[in-house]
Amino acid sequence: MPKDEENWNSKAAQIAADEISKIDSCDVIPPVQMLQILKVLNERRRQDEKWGGNEHDDAHTTSEWVAIIAGELNEVLWGIAEGDQKQTEEELVHVAAVAVAWLEAIERRKG
Repeated sequence: MPKDEENWNSKAAQIAADEISKIDSCDVIPPVQMLQILKVLNERRRQDEKWGGNEHDDAHTTSEWVAIIAGELNEVLWGIAEGDQKQTEEELVHVAAVAVAWLEAIERRKG
């Protein structure tokens, strides 16, 4: 693993720990929320395998990210128009995963 990626992962781990600490120990994440989060995480992994991960994501400009999300939203609308609940749900997971990829790229740019 390259040193800069190792440093970024270390910083990301600290940020994640800070975010987790904001959750009250009595909070319970509803199973339906956890299910959707896991679907998004699995889709992120699939996207990284397909497109190449950080190098691919970090090359996108803001307008490219918007275009990618717009394309995914178009697929959501197509699923709705066709009455295809499964496609609608799958495409919403894609939208969320692309948004996460964009957030990851922003975080990496912070250094």
